[in-house]
Amino acid sequence: MGRHSTGAVTTGEVTRLELSYLLKNGILKQGGFSCCILSWTNGSKMNCYSNLGEAEDDRFIRLTYSFRAWGDGQAIQKDYKIYLTYLPSNLGKGKVPYFVCPSSGRRARVLYMCYGSPIFKCRDAYSNRIYYQCQQSSRLNYHNDRYWKLDKELERCKDRSKKATYQGKPTRLKQRIAKLRDKKEYHDYLRWTILPKSMQKHLPDFFF
Repeated sequence: MGRHSTGAVTTGEVTRLELSYLLKNGILKQGGFSCCILSWTNGSKMNCYSNLGEAEDDRFIRLTYSFRAWGDGQAIQKDYKIYLTYLPSNLGKGKVPYFVCPSSGRRARVLYMCYGSPIFKCRDAYSNRIYYQCQQSSRLNYHNDRYWKLDKELERCKDRSKKATYQGKPTRLKQRIAKLRDKKEYHDYLRWTILPKSMQKHLPDFFF
């Protein structure tokens, strides 16, 4: 594992362990055992063994890897389990899995490794704050960042969208697309209106 920055970090630039990724890629399989090698764009790699049994003690992922400590840079071998728990879905259908943070015991869908921590932990388990990308944006950049993030999310939703209605009603995905489109238009309007007046006067009238 590489070294981590001691300055303020955002959720997008640290090493993340996402439950949605493990489920989507078949790394976590209900009622089964699996193993694989997880890798990140920063060069980090680790062995991952998973089990989703019926009993709570049999629902976990086990990670093994080498971590270089701050200071002397000595390699530390890590081998530990991250347990999973389930909560009823807000939609009333089935249950939603969560990580149980190995440090705080809190439930989380994403765990992070940063600020010199040798293990994955939830955001609340860190004494230093892990910022969301939008929290690092200046006033001028915030709405622009949100606009382009929503634009990407809209494109992903459109690729998945097949049916517009189900039993005469808009599908959940279509409803989500409509909400994302409204938010995108809102931030599109604001990213132009907060520009200095000296720049606004050069924009076409339809922006205002």
